[in-house]
Amino acid sequence: MPDVGDILDGYRLDAVVGRGGMGTVYRATDRALETTVALKVIAPHLADDDTFARRFREEAKALARLDADGIVDVYTLRETEQALFFVMEYVAGPSLDAVLQRRGALPPASGLELLRQVLAAVGHAHASGVLHRDLKPSNILLHDGEAVITDFGLAKILASDAELTATHEQLGTVAYMSPEQIEGLRHVDPRSDLFSVGLIAYEVFTGRLPFDRSGSDFSIQRAIVEESFPPPSAFAPDVPPAVERVVLNLLSKDPSDRPPDAETVLQRLPAPSSEEALLLASAEAPASPDALSPAQWAGLATALLLVLAGTYVGVRATLGLPPLSFSAPPGPPSSAAQNASRPPRPSPSPPDTASPSAAPSSAASAGPAAAAADEESAATRSSPATPTNSASPEASARPPPQGVLVVRSRPGAAAVRLQDSLVGRTPLTLADLAPGRYRVSLRQDAHRPFTTTLRVPPGDTATLSPSLAPRPAVVRLRVVPGGQLRIDGTRRMAASGNAPLVDSLSPGRHRIVVASDLGRWAAEVDLNAGERYARTIDFTQRVESAVTARTPTGTPLPNAAVLVDGSRAGYTPQRLTVRMGEHRLRIEKPGYKPVERTVLFDSDTETPIVVELSPRSPN
Repeated sequence: MPDVGDILDGYRLDAVVGRGGMGTVYRATDRALETTVALKVIAPHLADDDTFARRFREEAKALARLDADGIVDVYTLRETEQALFFVMEYVAGPSLDAVLQRRGALPPASGLELLRQVLAAVGHAHASGVLHRDLKPSNILLHDGEAVITDFGLAKILASDAELTATHEQLGTVAYMSPEQIEGLRHVDPRSDLFSVGLIAYEVFTGRLPFDRSGSDFSIQRAIVEESFPPPSAFAPDVPPAVERVVLNLLSKDPSDRPPDAETVLQRLPAPSSEEALLLASAEAPASPDALSPAQWAGLATALLLVLAGTYVGVRATLGLPPLSFSAPPGPPSSAAQNASRPPRPSPSPPDTASPSAAPSSAASAGPAAAAADEESAATRSSPATPTNSASPEASARPPPQGVLVVRSRPGAAAVRLQDSLVGRTPLTLADLAPGRYRVSLRQDAHRPFTTTLRVPPGDTATLSPSLAPRPAVVRLRVVPGGQLRIDGTRRMAASGNAPLVDSLSPGRHRIVVASDLGRWAAEVDLNAGERYARTIDFTQRVESAVTARTPTGTPLPNAAVLVDGSRAGYTPQRLTVRMGEHRLRIEKPGYKPVERTVLFDSDTETPIVVELSPRSPN
């Protein structure tokens, strides 16, 4: 395996993100584009297996078309002398497993939002014909309030070869397997993934699995296959009853008792609220295991005060002064005291940037000598034209001027979040911001979310004007009894009623062609960003239509012969009943030029079909 620091086909390996039975995941830098990506490098013993390599290439092509927010994007597959690997989107965020280990159960609202996001991503993959087979909290990453699933479809490659899996570690993680996986059934379906989602949801809401996972693999497998699970409310009484019913339904032992697909599960969950995504975002930052409790903080503060008091009394005794003194020399109130009496001005606090007013004055804390030294230092740093005594303590303590943030977007009307708080929609101007770094997120329907961190300078304006990338349209094509598809001239996998084609396409116009033994279907389709286009092309279906003929001036022409695919069907005006798909239509009449063209007969074909016949020119 390559090491950190190596260059792999133009990618510099910066750090190891994770290791598993299939290989190692690295955080890497694309040296050409200077962007951060993730590289999954396949273990050499698998990459050297010709059967695995072939199936891996085919599966990687399918994974690259899984274009959804909740699934890690796969950019490209690379094969070099050094390694077999693919390049993925890098998600900078903790895994759900890490969050659960540190925080325990999530609040019900946060857990419900996470469950919805996971189901939406799993449902998209299932509709594309890709199963995960190894869903678990460590394969779910949390970033900016979104759950992102990794390693889709990879377990399927291993499952397709018995000899390969025999030499590999057990397929899937035992604690999150479905009963049918444990029993060794080769033909598992999407309901197996839904069982794993149910176990993940159980752990999210309760902080534990419904069985003792500290036992042996055999005891865990037996619990999954045979034992009944206690309801989540037995460990977390605040789990909503409607959510509990859905989770227990997902955990049915018999696949036929589970929901048939992820969309059905989503419909059974309670309606989402606008605050749940923000709650999920707050769950990303796990509480530190070293954090002190309130009682520990109180004890630490008391001990610190005692130490300071003892030091103060000892110093005064050494100088021959009374141990305690409650008098102070009169003098004008300091500017710090005056400022302390004023209420603070509300403003977002920039991350990783201390507020100027929060830093204690070194002159005030170190006495007159330090104050004089500070004044001398300030004079040295000032312009030679500025008198040394012109800087007053009030001026030096004045906070820097506020900054301004201007946010625009293409397209406009995007929701803007500043430090995870909704502040408005673009175009937006935010004045009187404390200088520092801010995280800004933009969301717009039918477009991908945009998040960045920028600096607002003191007394100046920062401008953000991103172009939001449109979400792809999702196309679902079902062909009966089956056929080959081409989209924009590119051949796609065969589709049938049992295995529909699901693909992600960019917004715009696309040409879809379906060829079957029973006929041909072709159409231009205009897709909008984020649109879901579903179509069933049933070549066994009969379509009714009608044909009429007329002259260029609009005069009806009765009794023109109508031929469909070379066979006479009647005379105009003529009703037709033909199979769905393209047919050659020819209209002819003595004294007129015949017209022949290809017509798509479909359920939405306009009827009647009007054909214009022009008179023949006299000889």
